[in-house]
Amino acid sequence: MPSLESLPRRWQPVLRLVLFTAAYALGARLGAVLAFPPEHVSAMWPPSGVALAGLLLTRHREWPALVLAAILVEPFAVGASHSPVTSTGFVIAAGNLLEAMVGALLLRRVVRFHPSMDRVRDVLGLVGLGALGATLLSASLGMSMLLSAQRLAPADFWPAWRVFWVGNAMGVLLVAPLLLTWTARGTSGWNRQRRLELVALLLLLGVATHWVFRMPPSAAPPATFHPVTYLTFPFLLWAALRFEARGITMAAAVMSSVSLLHTALGNGPFAQFAWHNDSLTFLQSFLAVASVSGLLLASALSERRRAQEEVSHLNQELRQSLQTLAATQATLVQRERMAALGELSATVAHEVRNPLGAISNALAAIRRLTPQMATGPTGSLMDIMDEEVERLALLVNDLLDFTRPVEPRLRSQSLGPVVEGALVASLRSGASGINVSRDLDESLPPIALDAHLLHVALTNLFTNAVQAMPAGGSLVTRIETDVRSGTPHARLTISDTGHGMTDELQQRIFEPFFTTRASGTGLGLAIVRRIVDGHHGEVIVHSTVGQGTTFTVWLPYAGEARAVA
Repeated sequence: MPSLESLPRRWQPVLRLVLFTAAYALGARLGAVLAFPPEHVSAMWPPSGVALAGLLLTRHREWPALVLAAILVEPFAVGASHSPVTSTGFVIAAGNLLEAMVGALLLRRVVRFHPSMDRVRDVLGLVGLGALGATLLSASLGMSMLLSAQRLAPADFWPAWRVFWVGNAMGVLLVAPLLLTWTARGTSGWNRQRRLELVALLLLLGVATHWVFRMPPSAAPPATFHPVTYLTFPFLLWAALRFEARGITMAAAVMSSVSLLHTALGNGPFAQFAWHNDSLTFLQSFLAVASVSGLLLASALSERRRAQEEVSHLNQELRQSLQTLAATQATLVQRERMAALGELSATVAHEVRNPLGAISNALAAIRRLTPQMATGPTGSLMDIMDEEVERLALLVNDLLDFTRPVEPRLRSQSLGPVVEGALVASLRSGASGINVSRDLDESLPPIALDAHLLHVALTNLFTNAVQAMPAGGSLVTRIETDVRSGTPHARLTISDTGHGMTDELQQRIFEPFFTTRASGTGLGLAIVRRIVDGHHGEVIVHSTVGQGTTFTVWLPYAGEARAVA
């Protein structure tokens, strides 16, 4: 039944009961109209489908009210057309509801029934247990009551029983799937174009069915069948392929309504006599085969679609797992390399620093003890030794800085002073003739940063910019707000008008030990990236040969950095 979530919870069961009772009464009235001689038993009993669908869509605790309401309303709806209300009518109604309860219990317990009917087992369960199995109870009980009340001759028992059983089974096959599928899902997942397509399909199917069944029989009974009947099958296939269970149930309802009307009037390929059960009996076989075939095709397509979606989902999860595994493996390899490099750095620091210190002290002593050697060729050689000692000391320090774990102690503070300090430190040893332009907005929100580590990183960037302009140039630095990956960041740009870099160099400059300068260690920019990563930021480079280079550093604001961490 409808969920009716917009109503207060306590009123939802009441409204479901009202809707169920109204639908059951309307179905009983229609079923009574379709009860023709000689059996006067309905050849199409829609309430059987209404009852089964209502019980399958509600909780067990609501069943007593639904069953009682249906038992009370059925005799009055049927009696208005045929005979006065008697106790026999209530017993027959109880048998019909017993059929629905048994069918619903079997489907829930045995099949684990899904109201959306998107599995083949749901369709087979509804056909076998709901339509063919449970209806045996109501047919047997109903005909036995009519026989005991002398409203049915013993010779007519089995013909009437067959009509009763087939009528209830057809009600289950045609009405229950329609109510179950549309109540469970409605038009969810369909856009406007798909809905218009369904409307067009139903209109074309209705016209085709009307054209087939409006014609009078082409031959005397019983040889009245004509192959033109199959004209409706392409529309059923269309409904199953495009709309699955919901489409085929709606298409079957349209086809059944039109064909029932014409067959009852004595027209169509299955008509024997007007207003006679024999005509409807032939039509029932056709409708049953068409409906069940369409439902099986639709459910098989649904299972195939779900299997494809599951495979696609699993493939996506597998790709994500492989990517995660590759990233984790790369991280482990990097950590192993860093650990090995750390051990090497510690050894270098111990084994190289002491000799370097001794060499430096010895040179200083020689200059002090023999001042005359500080000039001429000997002095030049001693200067070269000092430079090499200093270069080796710098290499050892950079190596230690690179291998030392970076754990920034982030504090909320302004970025501008840190940038200004790094810029001033870099300009002390830079070439003259460099025009510096600053745009450091002090009103920007604070950044979560480690001032010491970020000073080291920015000093490296500014130093690279200064060294790229040995003959002078322009150095521009700017801080402004930007959005990176949907998060507000401070964007720091450092631009120079130096010689620039090729695309190949830009892809490698952050690699450890990669350098284009003879005196460089190749660790400066690698250290920059590690420090910026430790601040949950990002650094990139853009350069054009002969025009200059721009380094861009994104750093999240204080609150955003905590969210990333």
